[in-house]
Amino acid sequence: MPTETIAATDLKQLASDVLARALKAGATDAEAVVYEGDEFSTLVRLGQVETLKESGSRAVGLRVFIASGNAQRTASTSSSDFSPESLERLVAGAVTLARITSEDPFAGLPEPSEFSQHDAADQHLYFDDVNQQPPADRIHIAREVEAASMAFDTRIQNSGGGDFDTATSHKILMNSRGFVGEYRRSYCGFSAQPIAHDADGKMQPAAPCNASARARQRPSRPLSSSRRRSPAPSSATSSTQPTATPSIATPAPSPECWVSV
Repeated sequence: MPTETIAATDLKQLASDVLARALKAGATDAEAVVYEGDEFSTLVRLGQVETLKESGSRAVGLRVFIASGNAQRTASTSSSDFSPESLERLVAGAVTLARITSEDPFAGLPEPSEFSQHDAADQHLYFDDVNQQPPADRIHIAREVEAASMAFDTRIQNSGGGDFDTATSHKILMNSRGFVGEYRRSYCGFSAQPIAHDADGKMQPAAPCNASARARQRPSRPLSSSRRRSPAPSSATSSTQPTATPSIATPAPSPECWVSV
C-alpha cells in the first residue's frame, strides 16, 4: 500500500477500515476524515517564469470516543501515511490518548436522526476542467495577466509578477453511527502585482489585480480587481464547511487596475 498512488486509494474504504480498527481497539464511537488533493502554482515576473510548483497531498484523521459513565473521553490523531502499519499506529495512538484524557460530558457524536445530507454537486464546488489545462497554457495566462497590467498605464514601470494557481481536493467524512459524507472542490485564479512610478520616480504599488471565477461563466467578459466569485459554503456536516471557488475558463485577461500616485 505505501507504493499506491493517491488516485488508486479508495478513500471511503480507507475511512471504513480505520473506523473498524478503532472500534475493535476499544473505542465506543469514532469518526474518520480522509483527504487528498493537488495544487499547481506559477509566478511570472517581467515575462520570465520565476517559480513553478506542482504538489499532491493526502491525510487521514481519526477521532475516537470512549464512554466513561455519563461522559466521554476523546482524542484525535492524523497521518499522511496510508500503509497498514501506519493506520495501526494511528488507531492505537488515538485510543491510548483517549484513555488518559479527562472526561468531557459534552463530547460525542450526534444521533443518527440529526444527520443531514447535501448534494455537493448542486453546490457547484468542483469542476473537472481545472486539471485539464496544460501547464504551458497556465504559464501563458500568468504572462498575459502581467503584460496586461503593465500596459494599463504608462506610470506602471515594474511588476511583482503575474501568477496562476489551481487546486483540487476530495474529502470523505465517516463515523461509526452510519454517517458518510463527501465533497470535491476546485479552485482556479490568477493575479498581477503592477508597480507604478510617481512624478518623483518613487515606486508605488498599484492596486493588485486578481480574478477567480467559475468555469464557463461569461469567459469573454473583462476581469476586474473587484470581481471575485465564491459559491456559498457547503458542508457534509455542520463541522465540515468547505469554501471554494471553482475553475475558470481561459479568457483574454484585461484587468482593471486603479493606480494611485
